[in-house]
Amino acid sequence: MRMLEREVALVTGAASGIGRAVAHRLAARGALLALIDSNAEGVRKVEQEINDNGGTSSVFAADVTNSDSVQQAVSGAVALIGSISTVVSCAGILRIGTVLAMSEQEWHDVIAVNLTGTWLVARHTMPWLLKSRGSFVAISSDAGTQGASGYAAYCASKHGVLGLVRCLALDHGPQGVRSNAICPSFVQTPMVDTAFVGTTAEQRQHYEQLVPLGRFARPEEIASMAAYLTSAEASYINGAVYAVDGGATAGYFVQ
Repeated sequence: MRMLEREVALVTGAASGIGRAVAHRLAARGALLALIDSNAEGVRKVEQEINDNGGTSSVFAADVTNSDSVQQAVSGAVALIGSISTVVSCAGILRIGTVLAMSEQEWHDVIAVNLTGTWLVARHTMPWLLKSRGSFVAISSDAGTQGASGYAAYCASKHGVLGLVRCLALDHGPQGVRSNAICPSFVQTPMVDTAFVGTTAEQRQHYEQLVPLGRFARPEEIASMAAYLTSAEASYINGAVYAVDGGATAGYFVQ
């Protein structure tokens, strides 16, 4: 697997949703994949899918909220593959509640995965990205660019991701590493499904109709942007925030 002329991509949150779609998209363009997720069973299924389709991927189970765990996963990937040139940080969780309705533990859990997890992944992969003059992409959210009623912790964490990515772009752009962020709106993923537990099909359809394109995104559509931002075609894009949200944050919209 030590084929250093090939792209070596590390993807977190790879067991499902956007992370899974990103892994498949990067594998399709020939990247060697290091798949990271705390869901060992789920991420091994993705590994099998990629390898069955002719790709090359390996699993490194890790908890992105734990520095030692992330470091061991990154070290394991480098020891096996030899380098890292692309990082896409997709790991995230959602907890709903106002500051009064949610517990302190729920707050800490969301910040730990969404924000601290992104920071730890950047911290432990940046030395390798500096060597390869690679690219870092973080999945934020439209909730990272505006508020959302009842999503206090989630919004705070995703706003933080944008601040982090902009600092990465400033700090390490001069050294050849590009860092960018993607802000989806609702995406058809298991995590988003949890936000609609207990609601009716009509209520979900109402939210879909709030998007000018009239539907939620497919994970593959977010993966397309991640693939672009980590490609040679995006060689001058650094510190950018891309809304991939069907126009949801473009302005006031009435169906």
